[in-house]
Amino acid sequence: MSRESKPGSIASPPGGAGKRAPAFYKRRRKRNNEIGQVLIRNGIITPEQLRQALRIQSETGGHVGEILRRTGACDARAIADALIEQVNIARHKGVGLAHRARQNPSIVGLKVACRPGLTRALLLLTDLLTLGLSAAMVGLIVANDSLSGVQRFSLLALVPMCIVALTAVQMYGLTPPSPSEEIRRCTLIISLVYLGSWVVAVARSGAFHDMPHGAWVAGWIASVALVPIGRGLLRTELATRSWWGQPVVVFGAGKVGRAVVSTLQRRPQLGLKPVAILDDDPTKHGTVRATWGEDDLMVQSVRQGPDSNSFVKDDLETPSARSALEQFAEVDGVPIVGGLELAPILAQRLGIHSAVIAMPKLDSATLLGVIERYAEGYSSVLVIPDLFNVAHFGTPTHSLGGVLGIEVRRQLLLSGPRLAKRLMDVVLTTLGGLPILPFVALVCLLIKLDSEGSVFYRQKRLGQDGVRFVAYKFRTMYGDGEHRLKEVLERDPKLRAEYEEFHKLAVDPRVTRIGRILRKYSLDELPQIWSVLVGDMSLVGPRPYLEREIPEMDGQEAVILRVRPGITGIWQVTERNASTFEQRVKLDVEYVRSWSPWLDLYVLARTVPVVFGGTGT
Repeated sequence: MSRESKPGSIASPPGGAGKRAPAFYKRRRKRNNEIGQVLIRNGIITPEQLRQALRIQSETGGHVGEILRRTGACDARAIADALIEQVNIARHKGVGLAHRARQNPSIVGLKVACRPGLTRALLLLTDLLTLGLSAAMVGLIVANDSLSGVQRFSLLALVPMCIVALTAVQMYGLTPPSPSEEIRRCTLIISLVYLGSWVVAVARSGAFHDMPHGAWVAGWIASVALVPIGRGLLRTELATRSWWGQPVVVFGAGKVGRAVVSTLQRRPQLGLKPVAILDDDPTKHGTVRATWGEDDLMVQSVRQGPDSNSFVKDDLETPSARSALEQFAEVDGVPIVGGLELAPILAQRLGIHSAVIAMPKLDSATLLGVIERYAEGYSSVLVIPDLFNVAHFGTPTHSLGGVLGIEVRRQLLLSGPRLAKRLMDVVLTTLGGLPILPFVALVCLLIKLDSEGSVFYRQKRLGQDGVRFVAYKFRTMYGDGEHRLKEVLERDPKLRAEYEEFHKLAVDPRVTRIGRILRKYSLDELPQIWSVLVGDMSLVGPRPYLEREIPEMDGQEAVILRVRPGITGIWQVTERNASTFEQRVKLDVEYVRSWSPWLDLYVLARTVPVVFGGTGT
């Protein structure tokens, strides 16, 4: 596209104009004033050069524009022109963040929309509702029974006792537990409350046979099921709202800090919303830097480059050029506003109570100094080590005589957990598979009417310990899929680039009409239920990989192939089609290293809204 493109225009996705782009490209173009998108739109750089610069940025930090200039993708004049066009786009949308910072420097232009009190109140009300429904069901069951006063009191006290117990285990705390840990805590706490209430009622009444034991069991089952489901539905509906969650300040704009911010932005249901990033390295601050004095904060322009940390006088000739120097460096929309010295001021004036320290290269003495000096105003401080490949979902920590240790559990290598997972697969598949047999027969009929060929698509995949097995899916393509894919990729380099990054195509010309519907709702994978019953697959697990994909797995196949592949998994319910092949592999490794029954239950619960939401291929 030429330089005369309108500020609001959007670069075409890989695969050509008019085609639906993958979610990854939609997310990168969501704020179309990013400098990389401006340069692509002006025909200065290619998407491949931008992806290379973003990879370098994720490792070392810094500005994408400076990285592009350093790698020879464009010159300084092109960067300057793109900056000015950024400003024009920003003006078209409204006043920018850095400009607001100059107008109201006391809060550095930041607006904290999060309302943690409201978030906790809604979680509490949801728990009261689900526990109340369960207690009401128990009441209906025993309505005609003649219960003693102690028995009736035990029933009435179930809801408040559960709420008190959940509060005691930090289920309404500032830092929420991981999803699998939340399910585990809710299940154990509610079970203990119901058990204790039942024991008290039996002991005080002295009439075991007159107790409505079935009512207690029904109430327990309903509470254990409804409380996590209610919390999950609440987060699904409200987690993307700006006011949901707890605001946090992230210390560190390096590799680990950027990864923390990106993860929290992609997964708002975790409940932590980053609003600002602080780093003492001035080359990471952007073209403005926030500083503070005794009475106030102010934002000033700084010279970029490793050879100078001095300020640049803001005496440029045109408003556009001056505004171009008012761009914060950002990580997924979160601004890097200055050095660590701003942390106490942000905590005091913005009312932020949580901080995440993502500076793993600091030694212990320096890290303690940062916590004592800059994080004293934060009631909750998370210290993130550079252990992204070790610490995963709900990884527990232990104190070994004052020394912090992270426990890496390998439960799926033990015979007991493997047996438990297999029993869960067989029971749930049998109970869920029988009712959907008529629907499976209907899908088979529609496939035969839609196109010629077999109803099922068979393909060899890698199972546990690398053993090959035949994976079944409903056929969603015309003819020989692999041969057609090869022809399409050889004919269209843009589609080839998309497939090399995502290992799938957003708009695939090989797919049939009924196949598009089946893929959209992931119904093409229903025949894999048979693979679960015969033991080749599991309900939840890593993706079943192809043998040709092993060279791209960077040695991680040694971890992934220790377990059975699954019909659904972590990446399907978190990243979905917005993830690259590399990200999927990392999430599968996380699953294997962090497995627990609670994690499987979480994934299965999340799979239901994902399927009905139609976010498949």
